[in-house]
Amino acid sequence: MKTCHALAGSLCCLIWTTAAQAAPLTTYFPPTGLGSFLAEKFDLASIRSSIGPRRTPALRTFSDLGLKPNKATDDSVSFERENWFHELRIVERGDVNGDGIEDLKACFVDRAVSGPTYHATKGLLITRYAPDAYAVALSFSVDDACDKPAYLSGPTAR
Repeated sequence: MKTCHALAGSLCCLIWTTAAQAAPLTTYFPPTGLGSFLAEKFDLASIRSSIGPRRTPALRTFSDLGLKPNKATDDSVSFERENWFHELRIVERGDVNGDGIEDLKACFVDRAVSGPTYHATKGLLITRYAPDAYAVALSFSVDDACDKPAYLSGPTAR
């Protein structure tokens, strides 16, 4: 920063600052088909949900549990069974926590279909650290995730 201060107002400073901020983002998420990908690769052991009692060490994902999505898009996946509804809705893609790896800011909906007995929504920060790893929810606050529409279908769709 000292160099930039000494060169304040010059084009050199502008180029140096911009280059330093434009570090490449590492991603292990597919560019499309994110809903289907999360059905196969999202580690349910990384969150608390109504699915927990059905899970075992070998049953980690929706797919492992035999759950097939009713809907899977580029920014969401949902499962509706006889008594339960689950949805992961991606509201933002990017380096949310500043570690250089792409994250997904998401809303997880977990509710009973028959009656108001259980309805939970939780903002999640989901990341993936390697091409062969599960996508996991991190302990990171994204409380506003459930207040936003899906990433691609909202008013600011990209």
